[in-house]
Amino acid sequence: MSLFERVAAAFREPGAADGADGDATEGTADGGGRPVSNGSDDPSAGTDGGDAGEGAAADGRSGSDDDGPADDETTDAVVAVCQRAPEGVRTYTLDVEAEGAEVVEVTPGVLEAHFEVIEGGVGHDSVRVRAVDFRGEARRVEAETLVGVRFAAPVPLPDVRMRLVSAEDHDGDTLPSEWFRIASVS
Repeated sequence: MSLFERVAAAFREPGAADGADGDATEGTADGGGRPVSNGSDDPSAGTDGGDAGEGAAADGRSGSDDDGPADDETTDAVVAVCQRAPEGVRTYTLDVEAEGAEVVEVTPGVLEAHFEVIEGGVGHDSVRVRAVDFRGEARRVEAETLVGVRFAAPVPLPDVRMRLVSAEDHDGDTLPSEWFRIASVS
């Protein structure tokens, strides 16, 4: 099973299949994924609270996690997830970095047809990716993986960061950074 297939199942929010509405930024993902917390009960902590199109520093640590990651908790793979986007995701650009770690794999998620690594990537400690939905693959999004990144060796979770550079829905509106998070993959 590919990294994308494993995380696609792991990040379905409870009730997502039956159309239940709820706050998708709360709770933990089931099936092997664990959200990375910013250590605060405030989901906007660690961000500037602005929209992604304004260069929001969405470090990916939104979403609540009662305990937060332990300082010694490590992972060798993470995924960037869009928790919800009622009008879909038309385009996004985001960075994933882990200082001192080596990226060995970058895997596209829901927008794989028009996905590209534009900076860093394999052999570097960071990667900037962008994708565009020309085929309607992400018309409606509920806990969809945008990109998976695998490292050569386990990395402490607090050292892994995501920065949402920009994200737009199919109506041309900027998506709020609070709808995005990064999570470890077991």
